[in-house]
Amino acid sequence: MTAHLPRVARFESEPLRRFVDNAVQECLKCLNSRDADAVPTYLPRASGLLFGRLGGSEIAISDLEFVQNVRDQDESVMAEFETAIAPRFGEVYRNPGRGFWSDDKGVLQAIQRQSAKGLDLLGSVHSHPNWHEIGPPHERFQELSENPTRMDEYLFRQSSWPVNLIWYIRAIGGLLEHRVAGWRPGPERCEMLDIRIPSDIRDEFSIAGQFKE
Repeated sequence: MTAHLPRVARFESEPLRRFVDNAVQECLKCLNSRDADAVPTYLPRASGLLFGRLGGSEIAISDLEFVQNVRDQDESVMAEFETAIAPRFGEVYRNPGRGFWSDDKGVLQAIQRQSAKGLDLLGSVHSHPNWHEIGPPHERFQELSENPTRMDEYLFRQSSWPVNLIWYIRAIGGLLEHRVAGWRPGPERCEMLDIRIPSDIRDEFSIAGQFKE
């Protein structure tokens, strides 16, 4: 599994900035979809693949790839959500707007591009909104944060990637609050990583979280 790999993950600025720009766009699209009762109809989904190198004492993440989301297009994926995921993790997962599933062909192409640069696929990053505060009332029971949901834990175990970053964006009035944490599969529950995020990214987005520069 991942127990023998470093627990420190260091991120370069450029891939993080590209991801956060996308995640913020998704968040704003969500907020702009609010109806007369101020309830959004669009659930933001931002997700990317992390590429880098394994070192002796840390994992270095230096690039990111966005891959097409086929959650609501691929029949086999939709069937898995209907027959396996929704019964196990809740009826909300029958909503095709919830969840992100990367296109297999797109993942393979991304791996090939990055391999040519000497980089390996080492993990994922995805955003969580504060849907439990702003979403439809019947979907507010599952609190979201920078911590993994039961569904996240399931996906992290399925992939066995050593780095899984969760970027939580909370919309408060006209402001966006950012909190971040990194995770890897553990023997029982996911284990928190020691993530290192450059100070320019921390300062630009006023990020809160348990990490060092």
